[in-house]
Amino acid sequence: MDFNGLIFTFMLPIKTIVMKSLLQSTFLIALLAAPAIVSAQTTPPPASATPPPAASSARRQPRADTNIVNNGLKGNLGVHDPVMVKAGDTYYVLATGMSMKSSKDMVNWKNAGSLWDRNTKFSWWNNDIPDKVGLWAPDIHYANGQYHLYYSVSAWMNFKSSIGYATNTTLDKSNPEYKWVDHGQVIGYKNGGEGVNCIDPNAFTDKDGKEWLLYGSYKSGLRMVELDPKTGKPFNDTPELYTITTSLGEGSFIIKGPEYYYIFASRGKCCAGIESTYQMVMGRSKTVTGPYLNKNGESWKDNKYSLFLAGNYDEPGRGHNGFFAQGDTTYIVYHAYTRSQGGASLLNIKPLYIDAEGWPTIEAADNKLFKMPEFEKKVFNGK
Repeated sequence: MDFNGLIFTFMLPIKTIVMKSLLQSTFLIALLAAPAIVSAQTTPPPASATPPPAASSARRQPRADTNIVNNGLKGNLGVHDPVMVKAGDTYYVLATGMSMKSSKDMVNWKNAGSLWDRNTKFSWWNNDIPDKVGLWAPDIHYANGQYHLYYSVSAWMNFKSSIGYATNTTLDKSNPEYKWVDHGQVIGYKNGGEGVNCIDPNAFTDKDGKEWLLYGSYKSGLRMVELDPKTGKPFNDTPELYTITTSLGEGSFIIKGPEYYYIFASRGKCCAGIESTYQMVMGRSKTVTGPYLNKNGESWKDNKYSLFLAGNYDEPGRGHNGFFAQGDTTYIVYHAYTRSQGGASLLNIKPLYIDAEGWPTIEAADNKLFKMPEFEKKVFNGK
């Protein structure tokens, strides 16, 4: 993430005094050396005196002003947990830490600062976590003349996380109307499902106008809840929750195809540079609330997934994807830990295809472009 977003990524101290001292020392070094990365992790860390990813990954990220050429993209590509939207003639990528990047052509990217001023702090952020929190893994879409932002409020290995919601009429920070309106907490650990870590939100609006929020992590899995279109929040404080998985995945995202709803999530170890094992998995369902099945017809609830994209030698970990669509093309947007950049997490944007069996792929050979319905495409393109 960008240095401007660093203020949002402070970690909670580890429980013991020894670990607290180690974390603070490592964080200070990272603060002086480079921007930090803070993200949820699918694989819990070992019970050893290893600093959390926020501290160790900081040394692997490129400087904010570093220009990189990678997989067809150029410029400031260091990013974590990216999502993408278009506003007028400008493309924006938002990421953990509330950082932004912008581009006029989807190829050349530059840093666009932080989504919020570094002094921004909404009063409810510390209701469930009294110490310093991190702002993680946003999701954004455009509807009814506004940009709708959902984001995670959490801290390292603290599972009292929650999801916040804010709106703005523009993403152009030079516009005098640029102002984020806080709508408070959407859902949290008290009503988001027993043991569920309420992070990594993805908002989905179906053809019938119903709105849904998907969220969760390896800690008790993924859940889905219906949102009131008038408020952007559940209809009541004890909403009906749909169990998508019981332990699988984080960074989940749903898109609609011609016949199926497709779900994507990440699993494996993130935030560890070239030691990362992050990979993306997928499933599909005839209904938005599931059950989501793998290629063998087995349920995600039983931890049965199909692999979408794994790492390789050059990019050991790939994950936490979003999507973007314009014209006839749907794009998958994700980060990859890249060996040539010392394990830094870099932005990737690639066209999405669909194979003869109706499964998404990034392989173009003998496959057709994935066709996203018009009702869904419009949420990625604002004014």
